[in-house]
Amino acid sequence: WFNLLHVASILGFDKPAFKNVYMHGFVQDALGRKMSKSLGNYILPEEVISKYGADTLRYYTIGGANPAVDLNYNFDDMKLKRRNLDILWNLHKLLIDTAIQLETNPALLQKKEVERWLEAEEHYMLSMASTTVSQVTDCLSNYLLNEAPWKIEQLFLELSRTYIQLVREKLASGDDGQQQAVLYTLHHVFFTALKLFAPVAPFVAEVMYQNLRTAFGLQEKSIHHYPWPVAVKEEQDADLEESMGIAKSIIQAVLSCRETLKLGVRWPIKSIVVESKESSVQKAAALLRDAILRQTNVKSLDTLERVETAQEKVKADYTKLEKDFGDKAAMIIAKLAIDPSATIISHFEKEGYHTVHLEGEKIKVTRDHMIFEPQTPPNFAAVSFSGGYVYVNKERTQELEAEGYAREVMRRVQSLRKKAGMEKKDRILLSIQTDDEGVSYLKKWYDAIQEKVGAHQLVITQVVIEKKYQHTDELAVKGLEFSIGLEKFNVVIGEEAHGQSSGKEKRKRTPVSK
Repeated sequence: WFNLLHVASILGFDKPAFKNVYMHGFVQDALGRKMSKSLGNYILPEEVISKYGADTLRYYTIGGANPAVDLNYNFDDMKLKRRNLDILWNLHKLLIDTAIQLETNPALLQKKEVERWLEAEEHYMLSMASTTVSQVTDCLSNYLLNEAPWKIEQLFLELSRTYIQLVREKLASGDDGQQQAVLYTLHHVFFTALKLFAPVAPFVAEVMYQNLRTAFGLQEKSIHHYPWPVAVKEEQDADLEESMGIAKSIIQAVLSCRETLKLGVRWPIKSIVVESKESSVQKAAALLRDAILRQTNVKSLDTLERVETAQEKVKADYTKLEKDFGDKAAMIIAKLAIDPSATIISHFEKEGYHTVHLEGEKIKVTRDHMIFEPQTPPNFAAVSFSGGYVYVNKERTQELEAEGYAREVMRRVQSLRKKAGMEKKDRILLSIQTDDEGVSYLKKWYDAIQEKVGAHQLVITQVVIEKKYQHTDELAVKGLEFSIGLEKFNVVIGEEAHGQSSGKEKRKRTPVSK
């Protein structure tokens, strides 16, 4: 086929049809076998397209194999690509919904308007967007087409799985400037990803663009009319991107420890200590301290090279010792059991090995031959991550418990509001009935609860509520029970049906289409 294109082009135009050609090899089944009717393993393109869509197939095949290498078709991989497209679709819906909620057209926002509110997580996403533009441009320029989809999906998956998680609190209760900064970042990074992704998945990219065009009044008739994105070198920060990777591993370690302690993320933790001798870890913990604390719901974070009250214990790894020393492994383990852990660790730090004397022979045992186990200080739980250990404070106080109960109640009230079809701007009348202990906890968070759930009036009582509310719910949390009743606070122009409103009017912004 390629040769015939050249023949036809020479005959018709006296020049080659192309200067470069890119293709993968044959399409085979998941086991690497040729597709054939006799084996019954062939798959019709229509079968795939009708179930997953043309763009999913295109997305999968472009990145499914290296140039000139056979492509082993796998339905599981196809399903994964479809899920990734769903994530991209949900991001565009989130962008539109957020713009409507904030009454702001993000297409008109300029970076200089939100610069002062951009925090580490915003700078990280802007850096990653610019870095991705550089990487994808290089891939396409050098005919590494199969690498491009993976780099683009990394960008929008990170936008969804990391950035959106980090800024949920700012979107929900941040001030105007913080919310505008989040909206600007979300729009800029998503739109950059959409432009990069348009050649990979042209149809779904166009549908999403048309939705954005309608919502934000965009002038270009198609996503494919835009020029190719240009990397902003000033926004690229490789150190920040590396630090975010470390911060995510710290966050994951804390969340994992929470699961072990059976302590949900809504229940605040007093403190954590990050122990590491690596300067990159210390730098990441300091740079992204606020993001780590917000994501893990921890009050304070300290970084130390070594926690003096935490003694690390080592024991022999029989499998590795047997692999390297064979029959001598058992005797080496017996010798190691005698030596104190502190002595062995000290030798590792100074010489890089610990010497075991065995029948006149000196055997050098390295860190790879040992298993390290942290001995945690009192009231702490320890969990390891790639750069060291995180020590989580297990101590529970009345203040921490009060905040935990308040967060659980606020979440349930918000869920009841949503179930009732209320919008964020709607004010409510809210009553919460519980026992004396529950009342004492929630009273400490009275103002926060009232502001968070948009309550014009809030009653927290141990007396059974006689009033019949339109919307009710029951909640049991850690041995305490709460009865919730709420209804919309109706305001009549000129006068208010239920007293004076305490709602704050927001300034008018450039509207977006609903």
